[in-house]
This record gives sequence, structure tokens and C-alpha cells, in this order.
Amino acid sequence: MTLYLAIATLRARLISYWPEHGSYIEKSFAARNTADLAVAEQLAGFILKLSDHHDGGLESLCADYRFLCEEIVLPEEVHFRRNRSYRLSSFAEADAQVYANAPFMVRYMNGLLLSLLFWVNHASAFSHFVNRYLPALKPGSRHLEIGPGHGLFLHVAALSPHVESITGWDISPASIAATQEALALLDCPRAPVLTLQNMFDAPASDQRFDSATMSEILEHLEDPVAALRAVKAHMSPGGRIFVNVPANSPAPDHIYLVEGITHAVSLLADAGFAVIDQAAYPMAGATLAQAEKHKLSVSCVVVGQV
Repeated sequence: MTLYLAIATLRARLISYWPEHGSYIEKSFAARNTADLAVAEQLAGFILKLSDHHDGGLESLCADYRFLCEEIVLPEEVHFRRNRSYRLSSFAEADAQVYANAPFMVRYMNGLLLSLLFWVNHASAFSHFVNRYLPALKPGSRHLEIGPGHGLFLHVAALSPHVESITGWDISPASIAATQEALALLDCPRAPVLTLQNMFDAPASDQRFDSATMSEILEHLEDPVAALRAVKAHMSPGGRIFVNVPANSPAPDHIYLVEGITHAVSLLADAGFAVIDQAAYPMAGATLAQAEKHKLSVSCVVVGQV
């Protein structure tokens, strides 16, 4: 691990702040191959760069990551184990209880930023995007992301030689501002077009996208198939979509329960996409068979083609 200096820095800081989490971190990195570690090192570098401009620095991010694990996810996991369902069932509930709580959302998003590196299922989905999805795009692709959040998926798309332009749609002005700031701090090589836009209301246009990303979006929606169809209407023939959706993954704003990779694949097929790639990445410490049997969290990656 000494070759991966950014990873080592983040691991050491997190374990120093939260020693009891060290064994989980070891399990999370134990099975990663060289290609995945190379992407993780790049990702760790991005996080360190963002932390330099974060209020409270890396220590604050570590605190918010622990808050995510212990105070946000754990209670939802207890509910899921008891009821086999998510606590909320509508976007309106999530909006009222989660999205409208600005201080909570800041800590939630900060914690998720570190989860992209430390949760192996999250890291594997990101690696899949970098190592398998982007290299398969045709040169000159116009790329769209729905809900770009921290901007890291959008940033690595901009780094791809196959991508000509990057666009992000979001329904939150605060999220748009956060994405813009992150991409500026990362010295994004392509100027992003970030638009306050609900995908369901996007006007018809002559512009069509050759590539689209929906990473951890569908579980927040009441009708994910309708959302996929809405994005498909703005894609060019032969265009590809990268979908990353968690299965059996309770969180305070997750409302649509995906039950596994087969279910995730069916969502894209029902929306009219031809499924050309799929993968399922279980949480640290579990095989895919164990995760499916016990309904543990799995990141499901599905690539569809128009």
C-alpha cells in the first residue's frame, strides 16, 4: 500500500480519528486488484484536493463519515432488517425529512464523499465507470450526468479522451453550486454545462447525448423506469447509459427498493434499453452469494444502449 500515497494518507487520518473502524477498512481494501487500486488512488487524490478547501479540513470529513456510518445508515439498517423495507416510500417524505434539513445534508454529503473510497462496493462501481464504461465510448461523445453531486463522476468523464463535452442536470440550486465549486477546485479540463433541470420536464431539443450517467439516483425516485425513459428521450441512437443503483441499501432518503442485479437489469430493459454490460459489487466482507442470501448491500452497475 506504500505505493498509494493518497490512499495511505486518507486511511491513516481516518483510522487515527476512528480506530475501531480500522478492521473494516482493512477488509475493504484486501480484495482490490491493481486496476481498482489505481482508480482508488486517483479518487483519494481528488478527495484530498477537495479537503484542502473544506471547512474543518480532512478532520471534519472524517467526522462526517463516522456520522454517516453510525448516525445515518445504522438506524436505517436496523429498520430494514426488521421490516425488509425502506422507512420512506415517497419523494415528498424524503424532501421534508432529509433534503430540507440543510445542516444534515452537508454532513450526509461529506460522509458519502469518503464512502466512495472506503466502501468497496461504492469504489468498485466508480472503478467500473473509469475502467470499463468510459473507454468503450465512441470518440467525441457528448456526456450527460443526472444529479452530479460532488462532481467526481463528471470530472473523470471530462478526463476521458472519448468525451467531447460534459453536462450536468440537477433540481437543486445548492447542488449545482456544489458541483461547480468541486469541478473548479479539481481543475476540470472541460467547462461543464450545469443546468437547473428536472429530467422529467426537459424540453425537446435537437441536442442528443451519446452518453449518460445516473449514479445512485434511481433509489431516490418513486418511478425509476419513467426516469430512465425520460433520459433516453434525450439520447442519440446507439448512445449508452451507465446506471449505478444500490440494492438492499437502506438510507434516510432511499425510497425505491432494488432487490438485486436482476431487478436492476429489468429496470433498464423495461425502459427500452438494450443491456450490454452488468456487474454486482457486494459490501466489504461478503461474497455476492452471501449478500444476495442475506439481503446485504450490493452496488449494481448496468450499462444500457439506445
